[in-house]
Amino acid sequence: MSWWHRIRRIISGGGRESASFVAALLGVLVLAGAALGQGISRTSVAVSDGLTWLGDDQRGEVVQVNPVSGKPQTRLQISGPDSRLEIAQEDGRLIVLDRRTGEITVIDLATLLASGRRQAPPGATSKVLVSNGMVFVVDRASGTVHTADPLTLADVGRTWEAGQPLADAVVDERGVLWLVDHGGTLRSLDWSYDEERFEERTQRQVGGAGPRTVLVPHDQGVTLIGLDGGVVVRDGTGEDVDSSTDRSDAEVIAAQSSPLDLVPASVPASSVVVLVVGRDVLRVDVGAMGCPKPGRPAVFRDKVYVPCKGSGKVVVLDRGGRRGGDDVRTSGGSDPELVFDDGRLFVNVPGSSTGVLVDPDGATRSLTIRSPELPVKDPDRSPPPSVPPPPPPNPNEPTKPPRNPGNGNNGDNNGTGPTTEVSTPPTTSSVPPSTPGTAPAAPAGVSVREKSRGASALVVTVSWNAVASADPVVGYTVSGSGSFSGGSVSAQTAGTSTDLSVPCAGSTFCTSGRLDVTVRASTASTAGAAGMAAFTVTPPNNPPPPPPPPVTTTTTPPPPPPPPPPVTTTTTPPPPPPPPPPPSLPTAGATVITGVSSGRTLPRRTLTLTPPADWASHNGRCEVVNRTYGYSVGIPCNATTAAIDLEEGTNAIVVRAYAATGAGQVDSAVRNVLFTYDECQGKPGCIPRMAPAGAGTAPMGAGGLGLLACAFLLRIGVRREEEK
Repeated sequence: MSWWHRIRRIISGGGRESASFVAALLGVLVLAGAALGQGISRTSVAVSDGLTWLGDDQRGEVVQVNPVSGKPQTRLQISGPDSRLEIAQEDGRLIVLDRRTGEITVIDLATLLASGRRQAPPGATSKVLVSNGMVFVVDRASGTVHTADPLTLADVGRTWEAGQPLADAVVDERGVLWLVDHGGTLRSLDWSYDEERFEERTQRQVGGAGPRTVLVPHDQGVTLIGLDGGVVVRDGTGEDVDSSTDRSDAEVIAAQSSPLDLVPASVPASSVVVLVVGRDVLRVDVGAMGCPKPGRPAVFRDKVYVPCKGSGKVVVLDRGGRRGGDDVRTSGGSDPELVFDDGRLFVNVPGSSTGVLVDPDGATRSLTIRSPELPVKDPDRSPPPSVPPPPPPNPNEPTKPPRNPGNGNNGDNNGTGPTTEVSTPPTTSSVPPSTPGTAPAAPAGVSVREKSRGASALVVTVSWNAVASADPVVGYTVSGSGSFSGGSVSAQTAGTSTDLSVPCAGSTFCTSGRLDVTVRASTASTAGAAGMAAFTVTPPNNPPPPPPPPVTTTTTPPPPPPPPPPVTTTTTPPPPPPPPPPPSLPTAGATVITGVSSGRTLPRRTLTLTPPADWASHNGRCEVVNRTYGYSVGIPCNATTAAIDLEEGTNAIVVRAYAATGAGQVDSAVRNVLFTYDECQGKPGCIPRMAPAGAGTAPMGAGGLGLLACAFLLRIGVRREEEK
């Protein structure tokens, strides 16, 4: 009789024997699963640090606040004064966008150091979205979306292009990117890790949607609010809705996210908040509640919180658009803004020393945001040198006798006991040089002076000090931003000064503007921190022209004859010898890696290489480098394939060429390759082959032992009944 037929016979027999057998079988299976490290289900636990980052625009800082103590813990200097900071936090990284300059900075929260930067257009056109370990940089004016590495912010894969400007872009909790363009086309995109590009999921034309349309993401799908055409659409949620409302040509500011059945958006020019409640659209006149200019709203515990610009308060609404509680009062600083983190709602007031924390029951308490005695940290500082811990004491070492025993006048203990000798390890104040691959420091001594001014342009000269770097500095990028046409200008140079030409047409910048300048050094592989300076344009000082000289009549004598030309004898010096030729290197940043073997769960991948002519004919040595973890494999410079090992996460892979003389090196374009142990990718019923043993092993083992014990007790009960 087979084992399966025996199991069916025992189970169908009923009674305690079947129960004991099933319990024993389950116990064995659970113990086996614990031993093999492959549980019945895998649980992902998200751990919160309990701390929140808030922006201080007036000082260009981000501040870490402990909501339990209500006090700040860390201050980081991200940008200059009068910034416009927007913050996103995920997976141990803090990403900050300064809308005034367009600079994006990523901070590693384990070290509080900047691990990457990139430049985006300043102003309202840029948007940074973070989801599931990915960073999407959206330029709404150009209609493009760049996928960036979350550690370095370098581009990953192919840029997506809409072909026209975007009205809005958001990402839902499942990591789906939603976009609507000026023509009213609503799209949803998925990022393909293997192909490193976006794949379109859905596309639909929304009549009435236009340039002022906004999107609000949910756990799944979005709500589209197009007041310019009077349309409200819910898409991709499983409970889609098409509705209509009154039209408005004014600016609309929507919540950054919301539940599916309660979606708020503000119309500051009309003192109105629009609420999409289920399938109904409500218009709430918050001006009558003392909130004439509502800001970006947020939903918290089934209430809608609306910050009031210029009024120093936050209005609370219920689902019906009525008052849902007392106004939250703020003091000092600029307009209040709402911040979500760890299930809490913070009312941050940039520039103020205090903020407000809203508890789940609606109660409020004050937080200290700015503490002058708390030092400000520079995220571009060099990491401190690691000092090895002292060796543990030897318990078998004999105890040293006290120095000067019996002498009560020598030592600090006044002779009351033995004195212990303490050996202090030598210290050093020098900081180790930065390792290869680290970003250069910010250029010092940045200065700006006016060079010339005309009717069409103002030209300034920017100068700075050279930057010392472990990797050779290949050049500098100089950017200037201000309230002139276009908003920004930039230049690149290999020296330590350059000119910026700022247009004068269409603005008053060339008579009373302010130019904010950043200078950043770059190596062959990375860009460094920014040195900053500001230049204030003063009105031109045009003195009145001098009066014309009096007209007199004189008789001009004839000119004397010209002197004979001098006779000189010169010897032309020989030309200086030509400078030595630079070391022969191929073009930095060229695309050499053109393909990667599929299989995101394979720790070793094969690269397809297509080296350009100057790379294939390079007379030095070449290697493939995993720049994220420091692995390297030597290859011929004209190789067409290579294999490289990966670690879990995103791995930045480059081909590196060294000069034949050994003085200099260049890297190819970076190819980011993902490796993960998760074979199932969320598929139900899938049991991965490489599921690592974790914290769930001990509870599973205990469960298996419990089931075996249950089976044993049930079996004893059966035998006792049979003996009666």
